[in-house]
Amino acid sequence: MKTIIFDYISFTFPMDLIEEQNERVRVMEYIEGFRQFFKIDDSQIQESSHALNNYRYQYILSDYITIRLAGPVDSYGCKTCQVELRGEGCREFERLRPDLTWKDFFMFMYGFTPDYKRIDVTVDDKSGKEIKLVDVFNKLRNGLYTSVFKSEPKYHGMIETGLTIDLGSRNSMLELCIYDKLKEQQSQGKKPEEEYWTRYEMRFRGDKANAVVLDLIKNYQSKNIPVYGIDLKTFATKSLYSILDLKVDNDKSRDQQKKKETDTKWKAFLEDAEKGILPKANPRISTNETRFNYIMPKAKMILLQWLMECNFNVDLFIQKLLTEELNLLKNTTRSQLNRFNQYLIENGKNKMDFDGFNKLLVKIDDIIEERSLPF
Repeated sequence: MKTIIFDYISFTFPMDLIEEQNERVRVMEYIEGFRQFFKIDDSQIQESSHALNNYRYQYILSDYITIRLAGPVDSYGCKTCQVELRGEGCREFERLRPDLTWKDFFMFMYGFTPDYKRIDVTVDDKSGKEIKLVDVFNKLRNGLYTSVFKSEPKYHGMIETGLTIDLGSRNSMLELCIYDKLKEQQSQGKKPEEEYWTRYEMRFRGDKANAVVLDLIKNYQSKNIPVYGIDLKTFATKSLYSILDLKVDNDKSRDQQKKKETDTKWKAFLEDAEKGILPKANPRISTNETRFNYIMPKAKMILLQWLMECNFNVDLFIQKLLTEELNLLKNTTRSQLNRFNQYLIENGKNKMDFDGFNKLLVKIDDIIEERSLPF
């Protein structure tokens, strides 16, 4: 029996402080937004007396969801906020919002322009039917494997008392931790129902974490999978296979490991999955593209409505679009202008001050007036 879950999620996002707005007021607006999303009562929100990681405010929603606000400044001069869901926090989201999926979670969070710091995807083996932890240990110790890591595996503890195998490092964008989850739980005084429990924990960090989230949303959507809305099982098995390939034992030298076939036990454990290609850790998707991916699905119906109201007259539609845009732009705050400058920088253009921005509004107004003339 295998279960595949998200076991840790952490991301930051820029704090969009409206001009002249009190920071505390903005903090409470964010907390209210998260309260509504997670569908909890005010009584389930607790402010911590101390905030970690150099943030000014920290709140615990329900029991395990942590929100930190007004923290370290990003490269564009904006204070940042952090959302952190540890293992219990991930399960808490599932309990609080049984009507939503993890795909809904990621799409909602896209509205904040998130920068994912770490995503843990775990494969929990609760039977040991195909391959046991001791088998994995022996394969690695005898060099019967290939992996994406240049460093050798690190071993902590023993099979009898609780073994942990680390591949990669905590400072890298990818790490695989294989350990005896049953003995870990027992050492904490817990009494799991399982008689066997080995966890394969893939930890994605930084640009790799951002790439994983984008890959899941783009390539693994599945409306038929409850709770997740994405085919996490296929992603996890293909990814684990690409990270670690346990090999058969034959007479070929260690230098020829890549030419050896995959061990049948390992292949069976991965349910004959194909070896996947891990999403590349390219620099984080631009905030401009992130916003576009979030906003356009919501705006499409409004744009269609406007087009219908204009009887599909393209000129009238453009006129209405420009007019609405100008009315919205007139209320632009300094914080929003900073965000716009962020988009300009990402596209290789020069930043714009308020004088330049106001000249741009005048230009748009002139275009609207010119288009409204009857000649």
